[in-house]
Amino acid sequence: MRYLRQLSNSMRCLPVALPLCAALIFGCQGKVIGPPGVGASGTGGTSGMGGAAGIDVPCAGPSDPRMVVAPQRIMLLTKPEIINTVTYLIDKTEADALVSSGMVELIPEPNRHFPPADGEEQSINDTSILPLNTLAGHVSEYVTTNFSTLAKCATVTDACATTYLNTLAAKAYRRQLTTDEQTGFTNLYSTLKSQMVNGYAVTNTVQQAAGYAVWALLMSPQLVWRWEIGGTQVSSAPPGIYLTDDELASQVSFFLTDQPPDDMLLVAARAGTLRANLASHVSRILQTAQGKNWMRHVMELYFLLNQIPASPVDPTKFPVVDSGLLASMANESRLFLDNVLWGSSSTLSDLLLSRTTFVNDRLATQVYKIPMPAGATLDNFVQTTLPADQRSGILTNAGFLTARSRSDGQDLVSRGKAVKAAFLCIPSAPPDETLKGAIAAATATLNMQTGQQQAASRAGNKICGQCHATFDQYGLALEFYDAVAAYRTTYDYLPGTPAIDGTTTLPPVLGGATVRNAVELAQSLADSPTFTNCLATSMLQYAMTELNAQVQLPLAPAQSGCAAADVVQRYGSGSSKTFTGLVTAVTQSPAFVVRRAAP
Repeated sequence: MRYLRQLSNSMRCLPVALPLCAALIFGCQGKVIGPPGVGASGTGGTSGMGGAAGIDVPCAGPSDPRMVVAPQRIMLLTKPEIINTVTYLIDKTEADALVSSGMVELIPEPNRHFPPADGEEQSINDTSILPLNTLAGHVSEYVTTNFSTLAKCATVTDACATTYLNTLAAKAYRRQLTTDEQTGFTNLYSTLKSQMVNGYAVTNTVQQAAGYAVWALLMSPQLVWRWEIGGTQVSSAPPGIYLTDDELASQVSFFLTDQPPDDMLLVAARAGTLRANLASHVSRILQTAQGKNWMRHVMELYFLLNQIPASPVDPTKFPVVDSGLLASMANESRLFLDNVLWGSSSTLSDLLLSRTTFVNDRLATQVYKIPMPAGATLDNFVQTTLPADQRSGILTNAGFLTARSRSDGQDLVSRGKAVKAAFLCIPSAPPDETLKGAIAAATATLNMQTGQQQAASRAGNKICGQCHATFDQYGLALEFYDAVAAYRTTYDYLPGTPAIDGTTTLPPVLGGATVRNAVELAQSLADSPTFTNCLATSMLQYAMTELNAQVQLPLAPAQSGCAAADVVQRYGSGSSKTFTGLVTAVTQSPAFVVRRAAP
């Protein structure tokens, strides 16, 4: 906020600078606790991040302070959330124009990570405020040009303009305006309509004044930041401060849709009934297209499916691969997720066990090698059932496997690390820079060995063994799939075409069972609480937005990831063993609705 004040103090409000000045002067009246996001630290338990206080101390139940993860805070909206806010306040035409013009530099889709806010700016500075000002100016011109249509004014008058602007401001603030705010915004419009500047009368039309007011609105801190300060209601077990209903409306809406709260959430917040009826609102939103599409996209990021178009598979080694096949895989992955996340009879375990997918002619004949279903064409995807001895859920999905492939087809390591991260929530650190030469030398000889030989060689190597022992076993189970996920039983590129052996022993966290292939690995993951613990931890971490509000795994024996353990308990005791049931459990947890009091 100091940057806003510096700019405000340094600018003279000449006509060309009026909108930005108005935004700064009008917007900077709110109280700021911060700086936002700085110094926040979690004690509730991301996935393997660790480092929080009390990690080895068992949870003490509902009163445990570690049930609350995030402190009171103010968070900057992400660029996609700003674009979604423009859609919400103005219309999709203008939001699309902002993106297509390049005015808003969004992170390219293949470069995005889970959670979705990862890599987004966390603060406003002298550099980042200028693109925001440019965006606001573009929207201002659009409102000026299309005022009658947007404001639905039968006659363009000051009264119509102020009604439109105050309604817009309440939606922008994601809450009701106070009397002072409403008066201030009305006065701002009047000032923009006619004022004296350096002895000169500056006047604007109704349309121009409304456009300038929208410029100011889009740069106001109340819009640009998400507020989680809480109100007067205090939680004693666990200790903390409840979010206000207005703040909760924003929290649940950005979590489930990446958009500002809809009218029903705002009405419930205004009536003070949102917290008591939160589960029903979650269910309602997850039945909308916005909720389904966004949460499915969150899972695409989670399983790295957004990286399918950037797969490094070498077409000279695998001639079947091209942009068209990769696009088919991405579409199939979306359809698969939609089916298992929202299907009427689907459960959470179907993410790992479902053999139902959707194929076009290329996927059927070139990847899955199954008879082409009736009606399947290049553009038409048809539901089908994959072979039970070859495929099981997302683990053997063509897109998931291909996104984790390497250019040379040596995919054991990259896929093993992906399974470890996505299903056990244990990320793998990159190798030390000083070891890269030795690793490259070892890899050159390993590439002419079977998967079992590679794993055995690394296990006996001091440089490689300790790290690879934590993920090579998962890669071994996936050796039956080539770089484009086609099923195979031999290493055709090795002398003598040796048979593939996927037999491996899983770690104790998965029961220590011996599995022979990916289908058995998927079943072991589904039978273990590990995957549910991991997904609950990850979804709660996403709900917390900031990575420094850490959510830790509820691992035995201490079970000290209290916040995630609470989500798992709520999910387990609930009637719905679906993805919706897990998401609902996240929103019912203390971590979602309570914030730790700022010191």
